[in-house]
Amino acid sequence: MFTAQAKAVCEPCNSGWMSAPEGRVKPYLLPMIKGEIVELPPEAQESLAVWTLKNALMCQVMLPQERPSLPAELFTDLYRDRQPAEEMKVFCGYMMPPQHFNGPSPLENRSTPSETRRRTPDGREYGLWATVVTIRIGYAVLQLVSAGPKGPRYELGLEYFSLYVEPLWPARETFSWPPRALKEIKEFNIFTDPLSRVKRPVPE
Repeated sequence: MFTAQAKAVCEPCNSGWMSAPEGRVKPYLLPMIKGEIVELPPEAQESLAVWTLKNALMCQVMLPQERPSLPAELFTDLYRDRQPAEEMKVFCGYMMPPQHFNGPSPLENRSTPSETRRRTPDGREYGLWATVVTIRIGYAVLQLVSAGPKGPRYELGLEYFSLYVEPLWPARETFSWPPRALKEIKEFNIFTDPLSRVKRPVPE
């Protein structure tokens, strides 16, 4: 997957604005992949958040599903704004690479969608959706939480993971990465699916 290519964008985009986040994120993401301590100022947090959103969208193109986890309009929004929407949240974490038969697993991508329908007081039906995309590369864990429809702000109850993650977006003051490590697959499984396991804290 490190070298996989998705022939889904035009050359000007691929070598232009979509390439720029890769260069900006390298000074911060490469040490994180290696598990090294790194300071993340606000501009680094924004770069990591943009990189996470862009790659979450591209993973959806490379690994198509019957029903896309992230709506197509997010591609347009990223092209226009060059940053995640205000309603989105992006987090970073730290995890010991899981051991498999052929050695440590270098990377992993998980997408967890959720969808429901509600009614307004006057009886009109509307849809609510949320998707959590988690990308782990080496020791670095990056997670995008996106929900809709646009406009309202969503509180998705991720406070149980506060010891294990640091918010990247919206950007805030400088902080030092990594937080407390997610050490086991069962911890990672809970973290990647907070929408259905929100009342289950990460095990100590």
